[in-house]
Amino acid sequence: MKLTTGQSCLVLVILAFILAGAQALAQSPGGIALLIVLVGGLGVAILMFVRARTQNRYKNLLAQADQLEKIANGDFGVENMMFSTQKDEVIVLHLNKVTLQEYKSTGSTYSGGYGGLSFRVTKGVRANVGGMQGQTTRNPEERTPLDVGSVTFTNQRFVFAGPNLVREWDLDKIVNLTPDDNGINLEIAVSNREKASVLSALNFPDPTPGMAASIAVAWKEKGKAGAMADAKDMADQLRKVVAEAQAK
Repeated sequence: MKLTTGQSCLVLVILAFILAGAQALAQSPGGIALLIVLVGGLGVAILMFVRARTQNRYKNLLAQADQLEKIANGDFGVENMMFSTQKDEVIVLHLNKVTLQEYKSTGSTYSGGYGGLSFRVTKGVRANVGGMQGQTTRNPEERTPLDVGSVTFTNQRFVFAGPNLVREWDLDKIVNLTPDDNGINLEIAVSNREKASVLSALNFPDPTPGMAASIAVAWKEKGKAGAMADAKDMADQLRKVVAEAQAK
């Protein structure tokens, strides 16, 4: 289970209190027995929390599989959606609460030092001729959130629309689609844009951006039947992953 920075700090604070309490209990009559009971109870509580969190994740994944099953049966949920389509364009899926991210530098870092000539004048005294020298290095680019909005996936393009920005990616110009685990983050590289963009979302039971993109591309290449088959395959994979994890 991966903890956030805040959760890690909270765990450290709790452990510090436990250690302080343990020292106090150890010095009191019957303190060792009470300490064992407290530590055992804490261990059971942590185990129950982890199990509940894991089961909730399985529940969410199965709900997502159910949603993909609906798409596999032809229910794409976009029948009443308002969207200006182009010739032969078909709306495939629509996702809300999607974060648009792009790679941007966080600034520059200056590093320098004395670059002059140093020589001895007399005992214990040195003279310096010259000045400071250094260089400015641009920091590595990091994924930076730009806006939160909705994304419409069609058989021709992906369109992000937020309060501040609008982005469009033509499927014919896409050179690379890179989803991470479960497609929560989808990196999109197109030939007419220098930097890649990233769509991020995890709104159970809706498909993730990576899943939606896969279904849209399948529609473009194989038609509606291909998109339905792709959704069915992903639903089956999710159910298989959950079943294997629960069997352990």
